[in-house]
Amino acid sequence: MQAFMGRLYQINEAIGAFIWGLPMLALFLGTGLYFTIRTHGLTFRRLGEILRAPFQKSGGAGGLSAFSAVSGALAGTLGIGNIAGVASALLLGGPGIVFWMVASAFFCMAVKYAETVLAMRYRTKNGRGETVGGPMYYMRDGLGLPGMAAVFCLLCILAALFGTGNVTQIATVAHAVEDTFQLDGLWVSAACAAVIGLITGGSVGRLGKVFSWLTPLMSLAFLLAALAVLLRHPGRLPEVFVLVLRSAWTPSAAAGGVGAYTVLAAMKYGVSRGVFSNEAGMGSSPIIHAASGNTAVAQGMCGAFEVFFDTVVMAVLTAAAILCSGVPLDAEDGAELTAAAFSTVFGSHAGEVLTLMLAVFAVSSVPCWYFYGERCVEYLAGKKQRGGKRAYRAAFFLLMFLCPRMRLDGLWQLADNLNGLMALPNLIAVCMLSQEVVRETDAYLARKSIARLKNR
Repeated sequence: MQAFMGRLYQINEAIGAFIWGLPMLALFLGTGLYFTIRTHGLTFRRLGEILRAPFQKSGGAGGLSAFSAVSGALAGTLGIGNIAGVASALLLGGPGIVFWMVASAFFCMAVKYAETVLAMRYRTKNGRGETVGGPMYYMRDGLGLPGMAAVFCLLCILAALFGTGNVTQIATVAHAVEDTFQLDGLWVSAACAAVIGLITGGSVGRLGKVFSWLTPLMSLAFLLAALAVLLRHPGRLPEVFVLVLRSAWTPSAAAGGVGAYTVLAAMKYGVSRGVFSNEAGMGSSPIIHAASGNTAVAQGMCGAFEVFFDTVVMAVLTAAAILCSGVPLDAEDGAELTAAAFSTVFGSHAGEVLTLMLAVFAVSSVPCWYFYGERCVEYLAGKKQRGGKRAYRAAFFLLMFLCPRMRLDGLWQLADNLNGLMALPNLIAVCMLSQEVVRETDAYLARKSIARLKNR
């Protein structure tokens, strides 16, 4: 069995090397550059408007306010990827990953804007009168490619079950609690399952209400903790800034002087971890954005805000705190590295503080991904969706009890692989429907110009 699992791990790594090679990196960054140009640099020129978008009053028909939809989408992205995931990328790619995370984030804002606009354009009503949307609907109704929509849904369900949405998050929490509090991981997964079961037992409106207060609270708590580490080592900020820029473009020595961090590794793990963190191009968060009562462009700006806050603020702050703390990049996993950085401020209690944050982030992130997978099951099952949803729910919670015994490094690789596979059909579809995005954007900018002229 051990030899078999070892072989599976090698296959997983080989798939990851193929998926996240130069072609995929070029596809992500190229799509972001393409939409940045086609939307007249909207995510740069209208950055102030983007930062205000979630707090504007929504209009139109839908089940969620703009703020609730953004909070829900952020709950799905502000998970373990912002704490352990960013630290894991530092271990694998070195300090240069921070530069590539930020660079890719600004282009990913345009991608998230585009896919959110399309999700709003092609949303519809399900049998219960709920507003539903996402990549499967614009693939089917916008492109007339139901096969592509089905493939996307299958990949999203797999990601919800085995990747970003469930196993990776719960396993990381279970391992962290075992190491910190010496509590068996099975009890941890059982507690997580109980809380997540309560949250996911209602409608999308109920989820939105939970996320609208939980997401701001957990974000503020983590921001304050990370800022405390930065303020403890303020003199290292200029040094870290130079280190990040240098490492992004030139190979640098790995921790302990063994081997080196290559530029390609920095690019690969910077972009892939950024995508893991903000999910731009994956097509996941447009599923919840589509439930908003906003207009297409206004909600598209909310999607762009989501990327900015998740990566440029939260993920970069995590990486900066780790690098400024001065701890060596030689930990066994990302959670251990982040705990070592936080210990420079919180001392022996750093592990407890970080573990509690990991648990809260996971408990808020997993329900959102459960919702994404459920919407895809609903799309695929059609009239038999009740049975499909029951089977999905049973599999989702069963996996929670199995994941504490799984290898974390293999799970992170699997999550990255599923992210890349999900993104491939979605990015192709978004590019094929680019004219729809341009049309919506041009109409919005024209209305803004006319309103500005009238106010003169």
